[in-house]
Amino acid sequence: MFSSKLAKSFLLAFTTAALLSSCSFVQKHTSKETYNALTFNDEGKKEADLATVAYSQGDFAQAEEHFINALNENPHNAQALMVGALTYEQIGRPNRARAFYEDIVLYAGDQTSVLGSKNMLPEKMTDIAKKRLKLININQSKLVVEDRNGVKTFNISEEAAAQQGKSAMEEALFIREQKRAANNKAVSEADVKAVEVLFTDEEKNTISRFLILKELAESDMITKDEFLNARMSNIGGLLPLTNTPPASGVIQPVPAPDVILERIKALKEAVEARAITPREFSAERDLIIEAVLPPSPRQRLKPKAPSKDILSAAKDIRKLEVIYDLNLITSDEKAKEQKAIERYLGINKTPAAPKQQQVKPQEVVETQTEIKQTVKEEIIPAQTTTPQPLLPDVSSPF
Repeated sequence: MFSSKLAKSFLLAFTTAALLSSCSFVQKHTSKETYNALTFNDEGKKEADLATVAYSQGDFAQAEEHFINALNENPHNAQALMVGALTYEQIGRPNRARAFYEDIVLYAGDQTSVLGSKNMLPEKMTDIAKKRLKLININQSKLVVEDRNGVKTFNISEEAAAQQGKSAMEEALFIREQKRAANNKAVSEADVKAVEVLFTDEEKNTISRFLILKELAESDMITKDEFLNARMSNIGGLLPLTNTPPASGVIQPVPAPDVILERIKALKEAVEARAITPREFSAERDLIIEAVLPPSPRQRLKPKAPSKDILSAAKDIRKLEVIYDLNLITSDEKAKEQKAIERYLGINKTPAAPKQQQVKPQEVVETQTEIKQTVKEEIIPAQTTTPQPLLPDVSSPF
């Protein structure tokens, strides 16, 4: 009996030693992937956990060392890939972060994590990776550029602007025609084009910018003050005869409104996800506003000459009606501009005073009495109303 127990103990010890020695042999003479598969290794989990702890403590150098070790053991370890991507974002290596996020989309499957999630709640790693990839793309692309004179303009060509679907003006004109259509008549593209042809390409770009600024205000992307400052500094682009000319860049191509709105929304998400700082968000948002309609233009267009013939003036008045229908100017502003158009053509001139005629003494007395009465009436101040600037119903998002 004793010898039997001894033999079993000896056999167990021998087997254990053989296994250990074989594991050591396999580890030395096979790849790490094969070793992990043969020995049921944790596939980098321990190193990935250490990388997570280091990242949470802000020790990015230590985090990088651990997630690289984890990925050497298992290149598809989703936790290590996530820590690696976030680490490379933090140390300013977006291209490396992009590669890690792309691997997460491929290999993470249904795994969840709180790392990189918006509310620090468990979320699918693939969804987190897709959102962060979008933010990286935004940070690496420039919506606004600066020309040689320091003027902020949109980084878009005329061809690209034309390919971005309907412009802000085309959308607004379509809505205008729908409102004007009688008996619910369907509005065709020809109806919109009939109005659109009134304006030059430069005028369309200018009007689109005012429509975009208004939409930004109505979407709470900018404040009332920002809207008014930018609008009133460039209102000469819509009302050229009664206001200072607008900034020189307003006639340049502008992206579709959706592009600009999505950009600002994505920047907000980037702040919430801590991909950018609030200061970076404010700086780029201000650049976008300046590129749409600069509040303090450095350079302005030359004043527009008034129309010299009846047909051109009639066209200007019709344009004014369209701009008014698009809710970009007030009724007072419209009336003032229309009077200026008519005045330059001599339509609205003050008639010359008639020649004086000899009057009888009795008529002189009556006239003096009338003049005195008129003077008294003129002394009473008239109730004037100051034209109010166009204000969308918005509130400050800050």
